[in-house]
Amino acid sequence: MAKSQKEKHGSAPIRFAHLAFSELSAPGRRGIRIFGLPREQLVMVTIASILLGIPLAVIVAMMPFWDQVGDFALLMQLNSYVAPAVYGLTHEYRAEALPRFPLRRFLIASTSVIELIILFNFAALFARGVRRHALLVWTCCGREKIFQYFGISCLIFCSLWYVLFFNWEMLAFLATGRRSGGLFAYLVMAMPIVTVVFGHMATIVGLGGCRIVSRKLRRLRKVFYSLDFSMFAAATGKRQKP
Repeated sequence: MAKSQKEKHGSAPIRFAHLAFSELSAPGRRGIRIFGLPREQLVMVTIASILLGIPLAVIVAMMPFWDQVGDFALLMQLNSYVAPAVYGLTHEYRAEALPRFPLRRFLIASTSVIELIILFNFAALFARGVRRHALLVWTCCGREKIFQYFGISCLIFCSLWYVLFFNWEMLAFLATGRRSGGLFAYLVMAMPIVTVVFGHMATIVGLGGCRIVSRKLRRLRKVFYSLDFSMFAAATGKRQKP
């Protein structure tokens, strides 16, 4: 009985990931998908990114140049508000479990990479193909579905950011459990995936919102132009009367 419960709880993240991939790869009208890939390809890309991207990211995060990046004035001021737990550490800080591991350097690299992923999603809108696909998703996948996915991804992203970079009290509480190591590994692996999903959904919502605003402004301009023209025509008509 205990074994079956353990297997049930252990497979919960797998079931959640399967459900998330199925929802994100579900086609909308005209076969448009949010990420443009069917479920099998999306799963393969994600697994390859985890197996290759995370070890590579850890290696890059160990490079000493991140110490200079962390001391950059603008970045330091920004992250002092959004990631105070990270910037409260000193360069000499070492965890008791890993005395030689440069924790501050690794966390600065992690926050910087996550911020770059979000910025890259918005910078990609300068490409015509990316902008066209985002508008097709906004048009064909349903506004309620898009806002729902955006809200869920935003909530999960903010929760993970709070636990990993903002306040470590929750992380310390979770570390007291027996399966804290596995839970921490799930949080670390989930963070870049959630960041990509959140950044992608944020760009779609932002681009769609700008399109709605531009259309409304265009209609207002047409109304103002028609009013100005009618007033001008009425004024000139009165002047022509004897």
